[in-house]
Order: sequence, then structure tokens, then C-alpha cells
Amino acid sequence: MWIRHWQDAWNLTSRRILHLPDAPSPQLVFYDARCVYTTSPVTAGAAAKKRGQSIHGVPGPWWTVAHDGKFTLPNGDTTPVQLMSFTNNDKNGTPFFVMAAPSYWQQSGHGQEPGLTAVFLHEFSHTRQLAGMGAVIGPIDAAWKFPEELNDDIVQTRFASNSEYVAAYLEERDALYRAAEAPTTAEARTYAKQALALMKSRHARWFTGENAVFATLDATWLSMEGAGQWAGYAWLADPAGGHLERDAAVKRMLGSRKYWSQDEGLALFLTVDRLLPEWPSLVFHSPSAGALELLERAAGGN
Repeated sequence: MWIRHWQDAWNLTSRRILHLPDAPSPQLVFYDARCVYTTSPVTAGAAAKKRGQSIHGVPGPWWTVAHDGKFTLPNGDTTPVQLMSFTNNDKNGTPFFVMAAPSYWQQSGHGQEPGLTAVFLHEFSHTRQLAGMGAVIGPIDAAWKFPEELNDDIVQTRFASNSEYVAAYLEERDALYRAAEAPTTAEARTYAKQALALMKSRHARWFTGENAVFATLDATWLSMEGAGQWAGYAWLADPAGGHLERDAAVKRMLGSRKYWSQDEGLALFLTVDRLLPEWPSLVFHSPSAGALELLERAAGGN
């Protein structure tokens, strides 16, 4: 079953690729066109519930709940049934994970494998980052005064209309991809140093005054989204995972390259993984290392 497949993919990624210590599972909420499948008593308790110890052999306890086009999340919010995948905390600070089942993705014209499993891994990796990133984002969110919604695309939303900023971002992103693809480690570190200088210059030029907070947001979201992108890529490229060639795995994770934090984030972590292989212990940790710190360590050889 697909839930078992996703669990196995995460176990491979977290244990053998990222070398993360085991941790308690977040509350899980999956759904298709008819039902919600959940380990959250809040989600199950919001409707008449059918209790079972497992779903087709997947360890429980699980509840199967019929929905009427909407359902309750573990934090008490109600959401319509739609194509989505995300991680959040409930009111007690416990992480939960929500994602549509493969059948729902396919009904929406998406969800081809092995790409869908990579999407799952990207988003599920965030459950191990919430504690480290939340300490940074939480105070910013509480004091947020800008009209744009605070999310992982906030830097792009804020600056995408500035052609000079976009040019600076693209130059920096491309330097990171050159670092990731350079034929030697020395050349990779040279390009990483260029990217680091460009990132610092971009921050110094545009993230000043009332926009100073975007320096922290940029470093945080690039780290969070980049780690998720790398997790999906690493599984795709692993012989026991998606079994794709490296370039094919990178291309699959890039997709349309619509989102800056995912595009540059992937370039960042392809580079960091090459030059700073211990990065998982810095990122999946509280506090969690941001993009600038990681790139400084990678470029400096520390």
C-alpha cells in the first residue's frame, strides 16, 4: 500500500542517507476523494470515527473517517479537500503532516511516480525541521507587519517585481549550480565562495531598513526548502529508492523552477552536500543552521 511505501522511503532517506536518529512520528493525515486516514484523534474525533489498529497492514492506531469535502486538522482548523501537502504544529507544538493520497493526485492530473514519493519526502522532512526553524520564524510571524503572506515564498513575493534584484538572485543561484557541478572540489569551493559573496551582497543591498528581517527569512527558507529538495533528490538518485541518474533526479526536483526557495535551495544543498557532508546534523537540529551559515562553512572548508 502507498502509506507503507512512503514510510519505507522515509526510513531509507532518514536513516541511510541523512543518518538522522529515529524520532517519534508526527500525527499523520492522508485523504482521498472519500475518506481521511489519520493517526490524529482530533481529526478523527471531529466526525464519526471508525477505529482500527491498522490500515492494510500499516501499524496503527489509525482511524478512517468519511469526509464531506472538508476535514479538521490536528490543530483544530478546518480545511477543504484539495491538492496539498504540508507540515505544521498543533496547539501543543506537536508536528503533524497532511498530504493527499496518490489517487487524489492522479485525479488532479499529477502524482506520477517516482516524483510523488519525492514530493512526500520533501514535505515530510519538514517535520524534523519545525523545532529548529520555528524558533526563528515564530517571533517574526508574531510581529509581521507586511501585506504579503508570510510563507516560504515571501522573498520572491516581495522582490520579484524588482528586475535588478531578480538578476542578482539568478547570478547567485547559477554560481551555486556551477559549484555543485564543478569537476573538482577546488573548483566547487571557488564557485561556492562566489555564491557566498553574491548572497552577502544581495542581503546588504536590499535587506535594509524595514526589509532587514528578510535576511533572516531568506536564510531560513532557503535552508528549509533546500533540505527538503535535497531529501527528495537523494531518494530519487539512490539505487534502493527512485533509481534515477543524478541529472534526472535533479531535473525531477527542479520541475518548472517556479519557486525561488526550492530552485536556489536545491542548488545550495547540492553544493553543501559536496563540501560539508555533515550538514544534516546542523540542519535537522535545534537551532537549525540557515543558508548563510551553511554556505560559509562549505566555502571556507570548516
